[in-house]
Amino acid sequence: MYYFDLDSCFYKYLATKGIIKVNNFKFEVKGKDINMLKISAQLKAIGEFHSRILGYKEHMNKRLTNNAGRIVEQYKIYIKWLKRDLEKITKTSSSNEFEKIVAEVGRHYLERAEICIKEIYKNNYIDLLKRSSNRFEICLKNVYFNNLRQEENIKIINLDGCCYNMLEMDAVYFIKKLNKKKLNINTENIAAEFCRVENLDKESLKFILSMVEYPYEFMKCCNRYREDVKEQDKEKHIHEIKKIINKYN
Repeated sequence: MYYFDLDSCFYKYLATKGIIKVNNFKFEVKGKDINMLKISAQLKAIGEFHSRILGYKEHMNKRLTNNAGRIVEQYKIYIKWLKRDLEKITKTSSSNEFEKIVAEVGRHYLERAEICIKEIYKNNYIDLLKRSSNRFEICLKNVYFNNLRQEENIKIINLDGCCYNMLEMDAVYFIKKLNKKKLNINTENIAAEFCRVENLDKESLKFILSMVEYPYEFMKCCNRYREDVKEQDKEKHIHEIKKIINKYN
């Protein structure tokens, strides 16, 4: 069957799998309501979504982007850029407050990032990618409570981030979102439970933990500063990088 509206045809396919596109949920899950019981239920919902859509192969004209491995490659590029920045600052000496901060703490964050990438490759990362590709695994990306629920069906509000990717990445996105909410959670326990729900092994657990540990916010802030050509906007990056450093100290 041919559809002119590719999104609607994809939604119809999902409906046959018990995955329903909705406009909103009846109630909001707030930070104060989140506990391990709710987190466990959400992990089951994520696992159920993955199992129902597993193996989708571009039916009915809807093509999904293949993002498998892209984030790891981007993280490697951030490392390369920060190395270059540190070399430049060392040779020319820091010229402003942002560069002085990077000169002071940048090496620490660079080493953290490099350790994370080394751990990822040390634990059969390539095999995880092959498994994901061979099984046509699909991630939703936004798997937080405000976008994905399991009731009588799997209900989803926004499918824009839906793509071919390693299942582990949805765990990474979920844990990072929980961390942003400043909840008192045990990251390793959540990652381990996700792997149990998804029937994944210890290499997947180590991948998830390494990705969560990668100092993404710091690396991204340096990248934004580097790309911002407007001198009057530099101040906001100074405020941002100080906030990031204070957050983890």
